[in-house]
Amino acid sequence: MPYHYEATSDFEISIKEVETLIDLARSDEDNRNLFLKLAAVSSVTKFQVYIERVLASFRKELNGIKSKNLSTYMKMNSLRLSIESDNNPLIGLTKHRNFTDEKKDKIINYLNSISYLTNGENLINDKFNFNTKFPLGKTGQQELIDLFKQIDGNDKPFTKFDDTHNSFSFDTLNSVLNLRHGIIHQDRFQGTDMTIQNNLSFIKELVKYIDEYLSTKISEMTN
Repeated sequence: MPYHYEATSDFEISIKEVETLIDLARSDEDNRNLFLKLAAVSSVTKFQVYIERVLASFRKELNGIKSKNLSTYMKMNSLRLSIESDNNPLIGLTKHRNFTDEKKDKIINYLNSISYLTNGENLINDKFNFNTKFPLGKTGQQELIDLFKQIDGNDKPFTKFDDTHNSFSFDTLNSVLNLRHGIIHQDRFQGTDMTIQNNLSFIKELVKYIDEYLSTKISEMTN
């Protein structure tokens, strides 16, 4: 099936490796748990890689869009990220007296880079800040929500996933992540091939939802 993002198509191809591991578990009783554990860990890893790749593509699509078409939340979030950056030229102004022409020029360039706040006709460019990666060491359900919340401030971006999937709930992600956590950190696994198969089916449906969700958001900004 055609997708909006190359990352989604690539994910669908790569996830076949997990399906192979599940098939191997079903045909090899001696190594059943080994294959299932590998499948559980691999499926989550591939999902997390997908999230960062598809968000990077989404971020590139923002370039060239007029500032007025972006949500206030997204623009304010970009400002927050720039202020928190270690390279922000405003850092040190209140504590030091580094009042040089070089410092002044850096501040002017910075102010120009955030003109999307004052000029709705301003076209978004590479200087616009938008997180596309999970925080270091944190790849949980809330971190995923926070990444998508950047778009318009919606702290429940996956509500419609629940509305359109009778068999799955977004909260299933917690159990999927906890299963992987138990394997990675405690070498603990209690599950069956059906457990892993159901988790995989859930992840695949969530990926399809994300592909459509991000494409819809871009369409809203460009139409």
